[in-house]
Parts: sequence; structure tokens; C-alpha cells
Amino acid sequence: MHIEYRVTNDNGNRKVSQILKDHLKYSRSEIRRIKRCAGLMVNDETVRLDSLVKDGDLIRVNIQDDDEQPVIPQDIPLNILFEDEHILVVNKPFNMLVHPLSYHVLNTLANGVIYHWQLQGHNSKFRSVSRLDKDTSGVILIAKSSYICHQLAEQMKKGICRREYLAVVHNRITMNSGIIDFPIGRPYDDSLIFGVTSHGKEAITHFTVIQRFASGSLVKVRLETGRTHQIRVHMRHLGHPLMGDDLYGGSLDLIHRQALHSWRLEFNHPVTKENMQLEAPLPADMTSLIHELETPPTLLRTDI
Repeated sequence: MHIEYRVTNDNGNRKVSQILKDHLKYSRSEIRRIKRCAGLMVNDETVRLDSLVKDGDLIRVNIQDDDEQPVIPQDIPLNILFEDEHILVVNKPFNMLVHPLSYHVLNTLANGVIYHWQLQGHNSKFRSVSRLDKDTSGVILIAKSSYICHQLAEQMKKGICRREYLAVVHNRITMNSGIIDFPIGRPYDDSLIFGVTSHGKEAITHFTVIQRFASGSLVKVRLETGRTHQIRVHMRHLGHPLMGDDLYGGSLDLIHRQALHSWRLEFNHPVTKENMQLEAPLPADMTSLIHELETPPTLLRTDI
């Protein structure tokens, strides 16, 4: 795996380290790693970080992550939406953790991804750029190196990476769209749930109503920030908890997990600079839920 950059005339006579920092956006720690691994070449010749380059030179950085892999490989089918040598995008099913825990080391997305990579001869640490709860399904972005992970994380911070979700909530939302801007944090120390609280961190959620039902609404949600349980907390605060989300006031009558799906992810590829737009269709349980909500209730006969 490698990154290439062709030097332009306005960058001639500059040090390689300056090009890495200013144009390829390498962090200081990553530049130190490149120096340690001797993974830097210009025009197919090994060079030092302080070497000067000229117009037309081709800088090539060989990515050599030296992280140990703590995840146990496991043969788990993956629904891959996109993959190249730098990133992997997967449609995660619900009822699956993203990362292993001390008491749950198998059957996570990370186990399946590491197994898949090892079959390809690729050895890298599992780095999830976006996060999803165990019972949230949909698109999730994974980086294949620390450099790519850093680039994508910066896009998250700057709002270049757009995350859109579909959710089914209780009650009819009267507004067609809106912005929820309330800080989120733990209501008290050691709380297992989160809530809107004055001492919380800034959290901004955009929503648009897609469809209304007699007892609920289908909404499209875009995250501007990425707080834990942000959509679940914000929708409950509005009086519209997610269906199936009993942790935050939702009912389990029609679905047995929070009706939340990571539907769409848009970002710029950190190497090719191509605008990437990837979507994951609604899973069967949410499709069935919407169908049930669309169906008029059966009237009881009173003439019998």
C-alpha cells in the first residue's frame, strides 16, 4: 500500500517533509514513522526527509503500519459496499458490535473484517472511522492504515464527511424539517444513558420528515456532530423516541431494536479525491415496520 504525489512547479525546491505535511497532510507522528520505516522514495530512489524535490518529481510513501493486531480473525460474511487498497465500506447488520469488548471478543464486525483482510494478505489494525451502536444497522467506514484514518477523521471534524440516517419515531412530527441543537452528556456520574444536559458537549442534528403515519414518522437525519446516542437522545428530547428503543422511551411492540439505519455516507476519497456516495438499503425489519405503520387498522364489526 502506498501514497503518491507528483511535485508541481510551485512546490519545487522544497523539502520532502514539507510536502508530506502541507499537501499529503501527514501528522508529525506519521512522518516520524515514515522516517523510522525508511518508506520514502522519490523517482524510485530512497531519500531522506530533508531532501529537496523539483517540479515533476514523483514522491512515493510506502505505508507500513507496525501496530499489533489484537482482534481475533473470524469467518463472518460481510456485506461490502466498496473496497480498495485504502478503505473498506460495509453495510453492518443490527445486533452486531463494531469492536470486541473484554467480555465479547467474537462475532463483531472487526473479527470479520480482519479475517477478510488476512485472506487478501493484508495485515492492518481495525480502524473504524464512523461508529454505530450494536443495534444500529447500515453504512460504516473503515480505514486500512493510520494515515487514511487520520485523513478521514479530519473530514469528519470539518463536516466534509456527511452521515445520513433513516429512523422511525413515535408520534407524528408536525414540522417538515428542523435542527436540534442541544448539548448531550451523562445526566450524572456513571449513568448508563445519555441525555440533554447543560454540562454536555455540543450536539447538532438535522432532520427532515419523509413520511407520516397515524402513530409515527419516518425521518431522515443528518449528523453535524457525533455524540454517543445522539439521534436517540435528541429525538426523545423532542418527544419522538425511536420505535424499538426501550432505553430511551421507545416501544418494542412493532420492532425489537431501535429503528435506526445508517443509510448514506458521503466523503472525499483521501487518495483519489473522488467524491464517494455510498448507500445501504433499509433492512427487512425496518421495511416491515414501515409497511405495518402504513396499513390502516382493521375495524371491529359491531353488528355481530
